[in-house]
Amino acid sequence: MKRILLIYFVYLLCIWSYFLFFYRLETFSDSNYAALAHAVFFSKLPLEWILLYSLIRSKWSKRWVSSIEVITRFEWMRTLLFSILLVLAYGIIRLPFNLLWFFISHQEGTSHQPLGDWFYEISLDLFFYWIVLTLGIIVIRLLIEQFKKTWWLLLWLLALPLVLFVVYVQPIWIDPLYEDFTTMEQGPLRTEIENFTNEIGLDNATLLQVNMSEKVTTFNAYVTGIMGNARIVLWDTTLEGMEQDEILFILAHEIGHYVKHHVFIGVAGYLVLSFVVFFLAAVIYDRVWLNIKRKESYKSKSELRAIPLLLLILSLLLTVTQPISNYVSRQIERSADDYAIEHTDNLAPALEGYHRMAVQSRSDIDPIFLVKWMRSSHPSTKERIARIEREIQKRETN
Repeated sequence: MKRILLIYFVYLLCIWSYFLFFYRLETFSDSNYAALAHAVFFSKLPLEWILLYSLIRSKWSKRWVSSIEVITRFEWMRTLLFSILLVLAYGIIRLPFNLLWFFISHQEGTSHQPLGDWFYEISLDLFFYWIVLTLGIIVIRLLIEQFKKTWWLLLWLLALPLVLFVVYVQPIWIDPLYEDFTTMEQGPLRTEIENFTNEIGLDNATLLQVNMSEKVTTFNAYVTGIMGNARIVLWDTTLEGMEQDEILFILAHEIGHYVKHHVFIGVAGYLVLSFVVFFLAAVIYDRVWLNIKRKESYKSKSELRAIPLLLLILSLLLTVTQPISNYVSRQIERSADDYAIEHTDNLAPALEGYHRMAVQSRSDIDPIFLVKWMRSSHPSTKERIARIEREIQKRETN
């Protein structure tokens, strides 16, 4: 364990030294805020692996289970208590970096969220994580016990309706727990938006604004939901801090997601990728478990104290496949950009809008490949500006 902590400490020194002193940061602001964001992200990245590996090697998992077995004889209750300990440990080891980012964002002026509200959201995240983890472990253990070879396939099949359900209910039940949503206010902008949606035959879109100005100063908009509850959401900071034509271009981008069914495409891509991840996890888990079951005194692949091994494998696989998810997301975002460009006559405000958003968010407008692979779900600001400039030049020459 000491060796792992020493390696992690050296890793932190390398990460922070690189991003503070050597990283090639391109930004429209006079701050290294984006480089600090990269450093915090990569600092937190291995924490889950360290926690799970420690549970396996240091026998903490065995001690936890032994203590829990004294408390209750019900397996579902044991799983619930075990997952509570996991989630609390996960929250505690990440807390220093989360607090560091809280103070950095306040110092840089991108956030002014009260500390109490911030802790509420962190706690809510951990609560949902605990619920999902508990249900997941219960289902996985039952499937491994009953279907030793095909448990991963059955788990994936169960994930199909679950993912669709979560995507459907999230805008209605979960998102409002974090933010206040209201129908977009009447006014010239609302009229322009309605005229635009009517022109393209989009008469069933729900346009909402969300109160983010109490927390942040940055701009954003997004589309969420499926099957009759799809919503196009604009932050109130966007509505208040950007010009009308800039907002209309952003809205055209979000409508592009809606019209091109990108939410469904994203869900389909997630299901395909999860199929591969579950299959690989099952294969690796079987082999690793056979190699260490005597050393760790494992009796069954489904026993509770062996679960951290499976979770570690899943976590590593999800990280390895993250560049694939980000690549697909960037292609979807480029498609929405193309739609917005196609449906916008005057593209000059789009250039101003991207510049304004990059300045306000202090973003890295051209991240290096590693950061792009691991963090970028959207094309870089530099790419998007260059794409619009090429289109403007093309229209001028035609």
